[in-house]
Amino acid sequence: MEQEQPEPIEEYVPGIANGRNFMAKLRRVGDGPWFIDLVHVEGLAPLSDSGRTWPTREEAAEAAEKLVAALAH
Repeated sequence: MEQEQPEPIEEYVPGIANGRNFMAKLRRVGDGPWFIDLVHVEGLAPLSDSGRTWPTREEAAEAAEKLVAALAH
């Protein structure tokens, strides 16, 4: 008998970093860690992260903001 896989949880987090508006799509499956699925940045192609994970949604949202802020450097 197959066990059902838990549905993924997706949350969209808006933000501004270095004057750029962005929307980060964060994802989590079951009780697993959060990861950045995709970041849409105003005027740029979508970004994704390298598969890193964070234990909380807040840490993942902060990482998305840092990812966008790093574009200016």
